[in-house]
Amino acid sequence: MKTLKQIFDIIEENDITFDDYEENNILCGYELNSYTDGGVNEILFLDFRDENKDPKNPKDFIREFKSYINHYTIDERIENNRQDERYKNDFTLKESLKDFTKFDKKLRRILKKIK
Repeated sequence: MKTLKQIFDIIEENDITFDDYEENNILCGYELNSYTDGGVNEILFLDFRDENKDPKNPKDFIREFKSYINHYTIDERIENNRQDERYKNDFTLKESLKDFTKFDKKLRRILKKIK
């Protein structure tokens, strides 16, 4: 089992930055900030509050990361971004599909590395 530091190192090696998310000085989760190859900013919010998971526990982090990846489909990511007129002007549906498919594969490769 990897440590949380090892997990964070792997995430950072894949050009994803992260910040702690705290409420009342209590660590509740993490905000992971990344970009698709097409330059679309994607923020993954890993929230440990409602599931009684410990954000300092590597096993819980991996479960939450996996849950996030499996929860948001490529279609949902494209639909969310296509609500922005600038995005629709910059990306065709085909380009969006290619970009977010690569992004999804990147996240899944990271998941395999951190397990």
